[in-house]
Amino acid sequence: MKPYDLIEQYKQKKGLRSDNAVAKELGLTRGAISAVKHGGSLSVENAWTIAEVIGMDPAEAVAICKIAQAERSHDEEGLQVWKRRFQAVTHSAATVFGLIAIPYWAEVADKLCILCSIDYLSGKRARSAF
Repeated sequence: MKPYDLIEQYKQKKGLRSDNAVAKELGLTRGAISAVKHGGSLSVENAWTIAEVIGMDPAEAVAICKIAQAERSHDEEGLQVWKRRFQAVTHSAATVFGLIAIPYWAEVADKLCILCSIDYLSGKRARSAF
């Protein structure tokens, strides 16, 4: 994902029709949006604001922008730092989701799986709980 993808998601979420409308909402110029479209980055504040609107972890949006900034400036050390931070943020979000989802799936897996509802001794399908 690139910083302009964040702008596109923001535009869609807010129902805006143009980059100019996005620029006005965020207090930017059309030129600033155009720069992001062509490989530039967003400020931390704008990345954070956009993330809140599109339902993304703000730290992830900031990392996306910092990675783009490091790539553009050929800052290899900074690029590696922000890639590690991005992975940490996305992995922690996935872990939290997994911890929430696992108990639910463990509870319903036997109800959803047709193989789990077959009595292995008789080979007949057991009564469904549904």
